[in-house]
Amino acid sequence: MKTLLSFFLTAPLWSEVQLDPTLHINGVIGATSASSFEEVGGHAHDPNDNFALQGIDLGLSLRVDDWLAGFINANVFTDSQHELDVELEEAFLRFQELPGGFDLRVGRFMNRLGRQNNKHLHSWDYVNSDLFTSQFLGEEGLTSEGVELTWLTEFDQTFFAISSSYGQAVTHEDHDEGPADPHDHGSESAYFSDDLITARAIFGYNHTDFHRHRLGLNGAWGDNGYNRNTDLYSLDYTYTWRENGVESGGRELSLGMELAYRDVAWQHPDNAANIGNASQSTFAAFASYCFAENWTTAIRYEHLQGREAGAELHLGDIEYAFDSEERYRLSLALTHNFNLGDHDSFLRLQYSHDEIPGESADSIFLQFGLNFGHGEVR
Repeated sequence: MKTLLSFFLTAPLWSEVQLDPTLHINGVIGATSASSFEEVGGHAHDPNDNFALQGIDLGLSLRVDDWLAGFINANVFTDSQHELDVELEEAFLRFQELPGGFDLRVGRFMNRLGRQNNKHLHSWDYVNSDLFTSQFLGEEGLTSEGVELTWLTEFDQTFFAISSSYGQAVTHEDHDEGPADPHDHGSESAYFSDDLITARAIFGYNHTDFHRHRLGLNGAWGDNGYNRNTDLYSLDYTYTWRENGVESGGRELSLGMELAYRDVAWQHPDNAANIGNASQSTFAAFASYCFAENWTTAIRYEHLQGREAGAELHLGDIEYAFDSEERYRLSLALTHNFNLGDHDSFLRLQYSHDEIPGESADSIFLQFGLNFGHGEVR
């Protein structure tokens, strides 16, 4: 404690303060053969109409020398009722280069869990979210208010980093029906809703400047809407080849996979003796190829295990611990980036095929994005 106190007392607090505003605008035009966009969506920023404003993301990054950073942002978007909604996504301070090589984040932040959850909408590789993010982590992904400690060590060709957080999972309002009912029988109750612990470990190995490997191990443990616990585990791996190595430009190929599993302990709200556990898993395989300057093509295959037998909340009326049905999804995307001076933009064309019980759906989307400002504090 004395060492940590002396660090803050001797740090050059305000020798250089930098504030960097950012603005990201994402919109999408699309059509689907499904009965509704909700059938093929799941995330609050997934396409929900023939035209949708996925997000106007306003952010501000703070940097003070090398020891302090911070970030705050809000997202404005249209919900499935065609009304504007606003979400405070993040508001945190990050204390960097602490003794022992640690970093500390304090405030509201998107948890480092899996390959997508910590990314904002404008950084997604596809028009819509991964099934793991929307079905396991919630309509807005997983955000918590608390503290996160990160430790990183690097060698010549490898690095190892581990981040662990403790806090309260942020429960979001249902954008269609007002505040979520904590006793709702469905996906919402299976999500994290109170005390939450998360951990993500990343091992990186650079075989050469041209070949990179990244392996991530993730865990999350916390209270759910049934006043019991949800446990979640996942693994992700990405291999990247770059034609020019560490230099910019050139062709680039990425291949990877993500596997996730969760166990939901449920309890019927009207009968405390009626309890049980239900498990669910997802698998995703993905690849992307930058074949020419500013042109990238990508493919993603996903499988979501559905409701399992024996997960009913009570006999008679069938109510499951989570209402996700088994589904398969294949997505093909073509993205073109435009470099326009002090800002950049992109156009993305995507086709998706969803196999849902009782329905096969084909969807096509054209997404546009405008990005202003420098890199954000993460």
